[in-house]
Amino acid sequence: MAHDETRLLIDALLFENGHLRRTQHILKVYALTKAIGQAQRLSAQEQRIVQAAAILHDIAIGPCKAKYGDAEPQHQQQIAAPLVWQFLDRAGYAECDWTRIVELVEKHHEYDEIDGPDFQTLVEADLIANVYESEDACAKAKEVQPLFQTATGKALLSAIISHVQSLQDDDADDI
Repeated sequence: MAHDETRLLIDALLFENGHLRRTQHILKVYALTKAIGQAQRLSAQEQRIVQAAAILHDIAIGPCKAKYGDAEPQHQQQIAAPLVWQFLDRAGYAECDWTRIVELVEKHHEYDEIDGPDFQTLVEADLIANVYESEDACAKAKEVQPLFQTATGKALLSAIISHVQSLQDDDADDI
C-alpha cells in the first residue's frame, strides 16, 4: 500500500480534537515545510519524509500535557516514537522511512543536531510558524535568524521582519 499523506494529516488533526492552536500550527508547519522543501529541491524521498515529520512534529504535546503537565521537549521525545509509528502505519508509510521521520520528530528542537536538508527544512518551517505565533514576532524572528540556512527560509523570515518593522515605523496597527 502506498503512503497516504492526506490520511496522515487528517488523522493528526483529528488527534488534536479541535485544539485551535495545535491544529493551526500543524497546518502552518506542514505548508511551510512543503514549500521550503520543494523550493530547495529536496529529493522525492526527503520531501515525503519531511512532510510526514512536519505533520507529526508536535504530536506528543497533548499526551505530554496529560501525563506530565507540560510539553517539555525531553518529555515529547520519551513518548513520540510509538505515537508516530501508529500514525505512519495507519497511513501506509513504508517502514524504511519510519526511522528518519521519528528522528526528525524527536529532534526538531535540537538545532545543533541538524544533519541534512530535510531536518533544516523542518526546523525553519517550525521556527517561522513560531514567529507568526509569537507576541513579539520581530524579536523572535531576529532571535532565530542565525539558525536559517536555506534561501527560501531566509527570505520568508526576512519578509516577516521587514513587515513588522514597517508597521512599527509607521505606528500602524493593521497586521
